[in-house]
Order: sequence, then C-alpha cells, then structure tokens
Amino acid sequence: MRSSHPRLPGPTRTGPRQARWWSTAAAALAISLPAEAGRPLSVDDAGVAETAGGQLEAWWEGTRGARGSAYLAPAYAPWQGIELGGVLARDRDGHATLHGLQAKWLWSPSRDEGCNAASSFGAVHTRHTAHNTLALTLIGTCATPWGALHANLGALRMPERHWAPAWGFAVERTLGPVTVHAEAFGQRGSAPTFQTGARWEWAPQWQIDGSIGRQSGRTLLSAGIRRGF
Repeated sequence: MRSSHPRLPGPTRTGPRQARWWSTAAAALAISLPAEAGRPLSVDDAGVAETAGGQLEAWWEGTRGARGSAYLAPAYAPWQGIELGGVLARDRDGHATLHGLQAKWLWSPSRDEGCNAASSFGAVHTRHTAHNTLALTLIGTCATPWGALHANLGALRMPERHWAPAWGFAVERTLGPVTVHAEAFGQRGSAPTFQTGARWEWAPQWQIDGSIGRQSGRTLLSAGIRRGF
C-alpha cells in the first residue's frame, strides 16, 4: 500500500474510490461532468479505509474549454469495514451547488489476494431543488499479480426518472509510486465514457492525480490532490 492509512483490501489499492461517485450524480443533475465514484478512477473498488483512517480530496473536473466544477470530499472509516463520505461541489458554469453523503461497507473481511465485494449507497442534493439523486452499487475487486480489476453494477435514481441501471469496469496497475488505470462506465440512456488516468503519491499521505476521457465526442479532464490521515 502507498500510505500509512491505506484503503483495504491490500497493496493493489490505496487511493480513495468514494469521491468520484459524486461525479455521476453531478452529471445526472446537469453539472456538466462525466459519470460515477474515486480519484482519479470513476469506477469504485471493494475497499475502505482502515478504522479511524480517511482522506480529504479536492479536485477540478470538466470538459475541455469549460470552467468545469470544483469538488471537496472528505471520507472517514469509523468502524472496521465501513466508510462514510461527504461532498460539496460547485459548478462554475451554471453556478449550481451540490452536497451529498455516501456509505460503503464490505461484505466480508478483506483479503490482500483474490476477490472482495462491497456495496455503497449515496444521496446528493442540488441547492434550491426539491429532490435528491440516489445511487445503489454492488462492487467487486479482484487482485492479480499484474494489477487490480474492478467491476460495478448498480442503479441511479434521478428526480425526473425511475431507477436507471449503471455499470463500470476498470483495470489498474501500480508502477512504483505511480498507479495508472483505464476504465469504461455508463448508465442506461447515456453514452458510455472511456477514460484513463494516473495518480502519484509524491509524499507520505499526499497524492496528486489526473485523468482524461471521452464521451459523445467531448473531451473530459480532471486534476486533483488528496491528503490521507
């Protein structure tokens, strides 16, 4: 693992996966962002922080040429196998403000090798609106000698429609202090997003990251920083 308070299940993962789920909800609420849950991955992993560990993330995300949106997302694990998170986001183009909460829990004690499973449930609310956006996700992660594989299957309920199926797949590989990834994700009624990115732990408990992707002919960019504790 890359930090003194790593995320379970083991050395294949350290950066948070929770924060990027907010991007899914933001996209659903027309805040000009790509879909779904961690920095810089969008696909979530079956891991949580160690007990009493957590992180604070800040990042910018948007399409090329746009002002995009700014995010601030803390996460904390009060009990073994459970992680709680929050988010505050501001759309710099449409001037909408979003806030939300999410919980993620492991199905069984985590393993450093083999496969792990988890679930998450989150709700986000846009200021000056009457409804929430909800998301329920089943998460699987398998560690291999080459890297880690992640799969998500869930549903997203937006105020103007019924529950819509959502999916995501990702592969990542650690190369010293740098971890690279490639992923694809989407939901019914929307074009899929294809994305790649990297994160670099440049000092203990500090991470910088970025990603680039494509969706429906648009180029999607992000850049962020993370502080673990």
